[in-house]
Amino acid sequence: MTPVRIVTDSSTRFASPNILHRYPITFAPIKVRCGAVSIQDDPETDLVRMESIIKKCQTFPTTEVPSQEEIVALYANLQSGADQILSLHTSSGLSEIVMNASAASQHFLGRVDIQVIDSQSASIGLGWLVQAAAEAAARGDSLETLVRIVRGMIPRLYMVFFLDDLTYLEHNGLISRSQAILGNMLGIIPFLTMEEGRMIPMEKVRSRPRAVEKIIEFVCEFSDVEHLAILQSSRRPTQESLSIMDRLRGYHPRARINTVCYGPSLSTIVGFNSLGVAVLEAEERIL
Repeated sequence: MTPVRIVTDSSTRFASPNILHRYPITFAPIKVRCGAVSIQDDPETDLVRMESIIKKCQTFPTTEVPSQEEIVALYANLQSGADQILSLHTSSGLSEIVMNASAASQHFLGRVDIQVIDSQSASIGLGWLVQAAAEAAARGDSLETLVRIVRGMIPRLYMVFFLDDLTYLEHNGLISRSQAILGNMLGIIPFLTMEEGRMIPMEKVRSRPRAVEKIIEFVCEFSDVEHLAILQSSRRPTQESLSIMDRLRGYHPRARINTVCYGPSLSTIVGFNSLGVAVLEAEERIL
């Protein structure tokens, strides 16, 4: 039996770029559109450049995912070399790709075993799931085992963001226009947390230093952490992110900590000057 093939979104981020060279992962292309401009969402996308393009547009940026027909074609290309596919995608609370992938998989019933999983996460959170699945596939584990590994990780994934432009919350229907205008005037910095795959406003503060402290406090609530990632708008670590990393290492010295650019898709929700943290809580040890 051939190894299970892994499919995911191009918006997926990984802790190490070596993952892409070590494992045969197939990416469904995700794009962000603003007017006539279409921008590919992948690890090479420069959010700074994208922001300058978006500012010239007269419309708000939106995320575009592959259609059902495009995903059918993607699965068909893999069919000749695989009879089992695990398709892992951005949360259905943020994107329609899970719905399109599920519909596409029905075209292969009886020919290819395709399991479509809603990660209930995004970016590096999704990347951790994809990496775990790819490592298991490389070991020769069955599709059933891969599904069990991924589903066991999803409840241990957490993500929070703070953002300094409430216009994005308004555009995504999370607050009213009057709340966005007043909040921006007062310098309100809201927090978003990922709950059941959706971004939910949690609380707010009045300064960026206080927002950073709330990020630290959030991570400190976990007694044991497997992975930590600071999500920022640039590909290179900022001084702010490096400072947070140093502090978090004091609380979780055994955890792997990375900085990751959160990418164009998430920028349509959190904007271009946000900061977040993703946590994979360690699996509970049985004594």
